[in-house]
Amino acid sequence: MSRDNSGNDCNNTNSKNCTGGENNNNDNDASATAHTTQAPSSNNTVPAFPVLQRFGLADIDLSKEEDNNRFKRLLGELIAKQQQHSGKRNAIEYIQPSQNVSTTAIAVRSHKSHKAFKTYHQMNPYLGDVVATLDDDKKVGAQRLSDYLAKEHPNEFVEAAKSSGVAVCGVLDKTEGAALFTDAGLKDEQWNTIMRHLRHKFDSKIAVSLKQVKSKCRDSEDIREQIRKTKRPRGSYKKEEK
Repeated sequence: MSRDNSGNDCNNTNSKNCTGGENNNNDNDASATAHTTQAPSSNNTVPAFPVLQRFGLADIDLSKEEDNNRFKRLLGELIAKQQQHSGKRNAIEYIQPSQNVSTTAIAVRSHKSHKAFKTYHQMNPYLGDVVATLDDDKKVGAQRLSDYLAKEHPNEFVEAAKSSGVAVCGVLDKTEGAALFTDAGLKDEQWNTIMRHLRHKFDSKIAVSLKQVKSKCRDSEDIREQIRKTKRPRGSYKKEEK
């Protein structure tokens, strides 16, 4: 997860860019001027990794496990050194060689279980740094992350909101809609009126179409099971209904 500090979104977080610090257009490294006795070359191509070249690492073969691990250890120490200076546990600032702009990346951890995630994140809330990196205004950053989750992972988004006590409306599928239609003994116009009021309240789609609902009404067993489910309170409103 990264964002350049000019405000432009950035997807280039490849580790090979993390040590860049020079303007490639003005870099006159030692390797470019080593052969002073020869005539100037017409090919003034700037090395792809000028800083790495200075330390003899530009040609390291990362397909080899030993070299790759050596490179990762070096990268880890560079990041640790920067974080020691900045005091930031998750933020990593680097310069993109291709654009010569400062970019912030956030270190995101992987956890074996939800419990492990909650325990660690309570001590080090790195997702807060992700939100802060998405935009200078944290509200905008939170909106962008929420928009992504709601579109790409709608079911998980709704369930997470419900478990947090936030009133989020899902969409009734045809079985749920048919159970409501049957259990309440609704007529078409009554259904449409209820849906109109609910859409106005929640400003979102409430259920599949009435045509889909009525086509499901013939599956009596599915409907009876869904009605039984609705008679068992669940979630945050259990105590209120007792």
